Amino acid sequence: MVLPLTLSLITIGVLCGFVALFLYHWKRLRLYRAAAKFPGPPAYPIIGNSLIFIGSTADIFKKIIELLDAYPSPFRAWLGGRLFFAVHDPDQAKAIFLSPKTLEKEDLYKFARPWLGTGIFTAPVTKWRIHRKLIMPTFNQKILESFVDIFANQSMIMVREMEVEVDGKEFGIFKYVSLCTLDIICETAMGISMKAQTDNDCVYVDSATRMFELILTRMFKIWLHPDIIFKFTRLAKEQRQCIKYLHNVTNNVIQKKKAALSGTEDSQDNNKENTQDGLRRKIFLDMLMELSHEGTKFTDEELREEVDTMMIAGNDTTATVNCFAMLMLASFPEVQEKVYQELLDIYGPDDIETALVRNEDLQRMEYLERVIKETLRLFPVGPILVRRVTQDFDIGGHILPEGSSVVLGVIKLHRNEDYWPDPFKFDPDRFLPEEVAKRHPYCWVPFSAGPRNCLGLKYAMMAMKALLSTVLRNYKLIKDNPVPVKDIQLKLDVVLKAAKPVTMRIERRNRKHHTNSNREL
Repeated sequence: MVLPLTLSLITIGVLCGFVALFLYHWKRLRLYRAAAKFPGPPAYPIIGNSLIFIGSTADIFKKIIELLDAYPSPFRAWLGGRLFFAVHDPDQAKAIFLSPKTLEKEDLYKFARPWLGTGIFTAPVTKWRIHRKLIMPTFNQKILESFVDIFANQSMIMVREMEVEVDGKEFGIFKYVSLCTLDIICETAMGISMKAQTDNDCVYVDSATRMFELILTRMFKIWLHPDIIFKFTRLAKEQRQCIKYLHNVTNNVIQKKKAALSGTEDSQDNNKENTQDGLRRKIFLDMLMELSHEGTKFTDEELREEVDTMMIAGNDTTATVNCFAMLMLASFPEVQEKVYQELLDIYGPDDIETALVRNEDLQRMEYLERVIKETLRLFPVGPILVRRVTQDFDIGGHILPEGSSVVLGVIKLHRNEDYWPDPFKFDPDRFLPEEVAKRHPYCWVPFSAGPRNCLGLKYAMMAMKALLSTVLRNYKLIKDNPVPVKDIQLKLDVVLKAAKPVTMRIERRNRKHHTNSNREL
């Protein structure tokens, strides 16, 4: 009696499973039909193309590049049951960047939310619109100009810390650069002196780096997508430890600023964020806290989320680009010499300790800016961007269906020989005004584009110019066996990174024969 009842229950369970599976695929029939109209790699039932993305973050990125090179734009790929269309045509990219139908971030970004919450990077459109409007005033030109002395002073500290490497063997530069950019973002955006460089405190940088690796790993391993499975893994335990530390740092920063705003005696020094002319500097966290205090527009949790987002955006991304730029300068001595001659025209024999970078100096570093732009072309910090398609969307003869997602192959746009002749050649003069005018405006998008572009692009350019110019005025960067650009191994840890540590030697500059300075006093 018990056996027939058990068999009946099993039969009912199996039938229910088949019905559920049938209904699931019936609802998705329009996605399957749409996908069939596009080229792409062969996909398997249930897992799609997930097997392609097995391996390290370097392996995953190599596969992405191979797919972008192998298929025309757009093409389709499946990550489990999720349908993606990859785009690497500038006209199609323009349509996607500018359309309200592709403003939402892809659901894969939710794996960053335990760390960054729904800050401006990961926020849904409804929240993003409000917060972006509130945050934008913190990046106005006058505020950015007030940060130049911080850029200069922290870069000078980095130069002093690097002195132990002078005339030595090749060494890894990421630690020096990332600690410098961490000190810069803490002081400019938070108003707090972190002193990471002088204390040689790498814990924040290491924790953030590991978090990016964990997020990317989970994105491409579909069996780790369900929270109920992921939370029992070793990776989840490691993630919780990293997040606990990172959130503690952010919460401490916020508490220090709250104490400073309350005017307590112990915090008065932290509240003296003054520019060189003695004016009170208005920083990112001050303005957000004022909004929170005045109109409760930011809850304490939202405040922490935006601070976490800003810390990462201002630290990891600029540190990565600076390292790639220094690698290019060390690999191409003739380019480095042209930058140095430009700096000589600005500063002449002036001692760097008494002639730190000023805002007006940054504006004259035209060739250095082209070097940075060419670095961003070859090594875009966001090599792929992913958006959700919220309505059927025509990108020029191709309909992307609602419920799918679109992958913008930024690195393919940047290395497309149709727009960049000899694309792996490092040539800063590609960004001369007359050359820029010849090109499609959407074949170079290192800071994204459209309404959801990067808010901090001017901040980043100013900070990078200050750091790189300070280094080059002090040291010659040398790469004994430079690797051709095409052969530099890369990995994707949400942002683009070198798969192997970036290393170089440094020698001290000899400034005895400098020409007279053209610096306006």
